[in-house]
Amino acid sequence: MLQRLKRFMTEDEGQDFAEYALILGAVGVVAIAVIARYRTELQAAFEAGIEALRMARGG
Repeated sequence: MLQRLKRFMTEDEGQDFAEYALILGAVGVVAIAVIARYRTELQAAFEAGIEALRMARGG
């Protein structure tokens, strides 16, 4: 039983998934914060891009 416990504590399989999940969560939080902070600027940039595409299309 002690040997199984030691092996469980030293195994690092599956650890990568948890690390990637934490990184993805942090990136998500930062992205949401940036979008919330610069919402009007981002919206204006997207609308300008859409308008430029419409003008390039001829409409």
